[in-house]
Amino acid sequence: MSYEKIYCVNHVGKNLLIVGYNSQKQWEFRAVTKEGKVVHEVSQFICAEIAAKEGHDWIKTNLS
Repeated sequence: MSYEKIYCVNHVGKNLLIVGYNSQKQWEFRAVTKEGKVVHEVSQFICAEIAAKEGHDWIKTNLS
């Protein structure tokens, strides 16, 4: 699914955090490995900042 808005695309270590908005899923984060594989997606956040923090924390805990 594509995003209507993108809040951020950030490196977290060697991985990538993408936070975007889609009217059906609200704010969502995607964790992408250095190989380019999407390994985790979580949606339904009420704001971009919360999605970004949760995504950053998830990557630090699970991929670092």
